[in-house]
Amino acid sequence: MKSLLLITFPFWTLCSCINHSSKNTAPEQNQSIPDESASVYNIEWSDSSTVMYAVDTFLSHKGKTFVCDSAIAVDYIGFLGEHTYMPINEKGQWINTIEKTKKLSVEQLKLIHTALGNKKSFEHPMMISCYEPRIGIVYFKNNKVIGQSAICLGCVRLESTAKLGNGDNYSSFNVQTLRQLEKLCSDLQFSNCKHW
Repeated sequence: MKSLLLITFPFWTLCSCINHSSKNTAPEQNQSIPDESASVYNIEWSDSSTVMYAVDTFLSHKGKTFVCDSAIAVDYIGFLGEHTYMPINEKGQWINTIEKTKKLSVEQLKLIHTALGNKKSFEHPMMISCYEPRIGIVYFKNNKVIGQSAICLGCVRLESTAKLGNGDNYSSFNVQTLRQLEKLCSDLQFSNCKHW
């Protein structure tokens, strides 16, 4: 009888350990299970149709010093988690999350320069602690990319490789500028054209 007890005791101990540890790994009833499908995209860079990337770090939207031949507006997703991205990387590769591109008219380009180059656009800014760019502007001169901007209407914030009207490269803007950029976004028939 003692030998039977010596054999069965370790067996029951082992079974109770296995059951106990498997109970701890299962989520409780009210515990949330992480959603692995939360991000349905990855940021990648296209090797096809690369452009010559020659960003001029002395460019400024302020005044008449910013001269470009043309500009393209880009409807894209420029963030993944806490990381943000311009439409083109330093190798001249386009981001893979682009939904649509449109060449800006002369009037639309003037609106961008007026909004981004005016110091008053950044006075009394809306302060929202997020940045998820979905509109990009890529500026060309002599078939080279000389600058680019990324705009987040939802967070009322933007960044540009060229200096903004307030002297920064990254800044929040005010309600009046938001309304101008929302109208431009709607005119381009892009997605995400409204502030939350």
